[in-house]
Amino acid sequence: MNSKKTTVLIAPDKFKGSLTAMQVCRHIASGLNRFDNTIETLLHPLADGGEGSLQIMAQHLSLEKVTKEVENPVGRKVQASYYRSGQKAFVELAEASGLELLTQEERNPLRTSTTGTGQLIKDALYKGANEIFLFIGGSATNDAAMGIAHELGYRFLNKTGDVLAPTGENLIKVDKIDSSNILPVAKKAQFVILCDVDNPLFGPNGAAFVYAPQKGATEAAVHLLDKGLKNFAEVVQKQFGTKTDDIPGSGAAGGIGAGLTGLFNSRLESGFEAIMDITQLKEKIQKADIIISGEGKLDLQTLEGKVLKGVSNQAKIYRKPFVAFVGQNQLNRPESKTLGAQNIYAVLEKARDLDHAISSAGEILEELSYDFIKSYFTETKAASN
Repeated sequence: MNSKKTTVLIAPDKFKGSLTAMQVCRHIASGLNRFDNTIETLLHPLADGGEGSLQIMAQHLSLEKVTKEVENPVGRKVQASYYRSGQKAFVELAEASGLELLTQEERNPLRTSTTGTGQLIKDALYKGANEIFLFIGGSATNDAAMGIAHELGYRFLNKTGDVLAPTGENLIKVDKIDSSNILPVAKKAQFVILCDVDNPLFGPNGAAFVYAPQKGATEAAVHLLDKGLKNFAEVVQKQFGTKTDDIPGSGAAGGIGAGLTGLFNSRLESGFEAIMDITQLKEKIQKADIIISGEGKLDLQTLEGKVLKGVSNQAKIYRKPFVAFVGQNQLNRPESKTLGAQNIYAVLEKARDLDHAISSAGEILEELSYDFIKSYFTETKAASN
């Protein structure tokens, strides 16, 4: 088939509601090897730093999983996990503070808290971690990390000096922050908040207006939360001298970025960039002849970053041919061109309808990758003659 062994790097995101990132890798690899079983496939599942990122990290690295009973966003006991490696701990906000842990009736960001995530972090710190990587996304909360901070020793007081429960509805009531009992391990720790959105803390593009409705907030609740976040930022700045509201990403996950940056030794980083570095994606790209990535839906948001665009950018830097496999392509031809892919293959275009595309995505991906590699070798052979 092919005189020189070809190496193909397959580095997709999940196809949400259909296939995990690793399943996408395997189906594409299967189609490639059905055409030519000498092709070397490097399977490199990716995530964008949000939900599911921790599982992706665990597939690439030798991490120890720690499971602990903690509180969910409304205080119910749940089993939640984080991962550790040496003095690093990797925590996903959605594990203990995720929207999926709540019934429809329980979803109300006025009442929810990140306390459970704080309990996971506290456990990691007491077990020797001094660097906490927090993957944010999929949260049920809008508490500016008050729940996390409360677990690590902070107390939030109202005007009469009463301790407030660390929930979204109490952001507006915070008058003073008592930092006298912060856990020494938390004081020394470095927090890395992995985030891929640039929303400010409050205002029309802030945490409450953009994300709280998805978490069950009414219009009145959105306005109250927005005012609360503004009040919280003012108190933090007045007491600790840290201006947090205009840091890009400070409004992500209900103000987690602002809360942790204002109260702890923290920095915000791109979730995709961190995963790319930790999993050594660039090194794999340099070894490969062809780069493949993919995700469930290709739309304008894809072009703003995250996995597909991120891999495309790296392929361009190293001058490697790049091909995209997606569930559906919602871009027009000029928009699709800006992705920088030689070809974009969409499952939906080969399926009978959307239901068929979702249920049979794996086998359709195999057909598409077979078609791609067949045409690639045909064109390469023709060009060399």
